[in-house]
Amino acid sequence: MLLDAFVDSVEYLLKTGPSIILGVILAELLVSLGWFYKFDFLVSPITNYAHLRKECGVGFLTAFASTSSANASLKSMYDGGMIKEDELVIAAVLNSFPAIVMHWRTLIPILVPLLGTTGIIYVGLITLVGFVKTLIVLIAGHFLLKGEKVYFDEFEKKEAPELKIAFKESLKTSKKTITRIFKVMVPVTILVFILTDLGVFDSLGSFLKPISEYLPVPVEGLPVIAALFASHLAAYTLAASLMEQGILSGIEVIIVLLVGNIITSLGTLRIYIPHYVGIFGPKIGMKTILISQVLRLLVLIGITGIVIMIY
Repeated sequence: MLLDAFVDSVEYLLKTGPSIILGVILAELLVSLGWFYKFDFLVSPITNYAHLRKECGVGFLTAFASTSSANASLKSMYDGGMIKEDELVIAAVLNSFPAIVMHWRTLIPILVPLLGTTGIIYVGLITLVGFVKTLIVLIAGHFLLKGEKVYFDEFEKKEAPELKIAFKESLKTSKKTITRIFKVMVPVTILVFILTDLGVFDSLGSFLKPISEYLPVPVEGLPVIAALFASHLAAYTLAASLMEQGILSGIEVIIVLLVGNIITSLGTLRIYIPHYVGIFGPKIGMKTILISQVLRLLVLIGITGIVIMIY
């Protein structure tokens, strides 16, 4: 059992580790070369409104390719004194939206063949949840960071060195940040996978299952919610079968899946804890997880409620 958990944790670290290392080195390299400022126009409306440094905006763009790289670059800037803790948290929560958009590449190929138009609508609603959460965070940044000195001229006026020299400098300055990240990330990842293997997260989910009896969903949809605790793919397949048999309508499937997302929210901790705590450390990592997940849950509940009222 423990051996399986260790193997799974190693596989996870081998999968995410390279992108984190690359993200830190790339962030240092871009700062040295001054390239952050060349891409500012693409995301300046977002960073300006939220009173974030323009480097955070480039991190937002990076998140469309790799959230790990984007957040690792934020940690590097934080360690370098370029951004403060509040800016780091707000920027990290903003980086979760590109991750939702990029999740389309795995969701759509599964949901569209199984659920058709119903699947497309469901993906759209989940994306809407992330979009609304992002707007809330932008507004929070606008007011919480208002009045602070966001742009530091000394960083912009620094003459860019040659690429070879800048790369060597980025490797040197990245070493400390990378070491600090993995000192926390490795043990936390192993611990989370051990707890997962021991069924701790499944036990948390089982405590929530009795609540499903009081949810505003058809009784026939309860097995789909139960399946979500084990596998989203299994839940989607079951929902498709029930819809094909005429047991559940398309709108009922959407409601069941949305409510199921609310009920199984605790299960996502097994994914987010190694990522955020590993990169940002226990304090900032857990703070980021709490803010991001509570906001997502509240918005998800609100949108689910609206769908139920319309139905």
